[in-house]
Amino acid sequence: MSGFTPLHAFLCCLALTTASSIGAPPSATPSPTPQWHLPALEYFIEKLPAPPREGSFRDRLDLQDARARQASMSPEQLAHARVTFRLTVFTFSEAMGDGFNPTNYPQTAAFFARVANDANLIITGLKNHYKRVRPFQAHPGKVSIYVPAEAGYSYPSGHSTRSRLYAMLLAELDPSKKREISLCAQKVATDRILAGEHYLTDLEAGRKLGKLIFQSLMRDPSFHASLEAVRQAEWTNSPQK
Repeated sequence: MSGFTPLHAFLCCLALTTASSIGAPPSATPSPTPQWHLPALEYFIEKLPAPPREGSFRDRLDLQDARARQASMSPEQLAHARVTFRLTVFTFSEAMGDGFNPTNYPQTAAFFARVANDANLIITGLKNHYKRVRPFQAHPGKVSIYVPAEAGYSYPSGHSTRSRLYAMLLAELDPSKKREISLCAQKVATDRILAGEHYLTDLEAGRKLGKLIFQSLMRDPSFHASLEAVRQAEWTNSPQK
């Protein structure tokens, strides 16, 4: 497979040993093999800022923000955060409509599972590089946990990364829903603060990382071919149209 490097092999090992930390359902354990070419981990480390230093002014602002959001959270927001904890591309049925489901879009489901696999390898590598402790663990009694507690580290947010990446790809497949798709991705990311799993700076890094991964994938001709095959199979005359 093109683009496979020793660093990719290292990232694969990380992903397999920390699969529960990336927010995917148990059935979505990452493959040990990247599906498409992505830059080495160092590329993403150079592009992303480091997380705030523990106890710094920005770190304290993160904690203040998380506590304020949880204190004002409505029952509806809590219910939404518990749903989006199990993030897949079909979480975006909120934007795309009920017809957007695995039954109607089996090839889309398979394609985005491959996308998630490659993204998770990068996300896990970065989490293990930065080792930022999740807010509910760093501040027990101050930040509550409202979803199943995840292992692994906090920075960057995997949900924020994947939701941004999914949103950009879905907008390629259906530009008419770009605004609704983007709003859905933002809600998925914000849910992670409400749930007690992440800080605002984790989300900001995740959004940037999602865009970086999207841009990298779009430079890969084999990825372009896969995306176009899905478009022709299920989006040219899709059940959503």
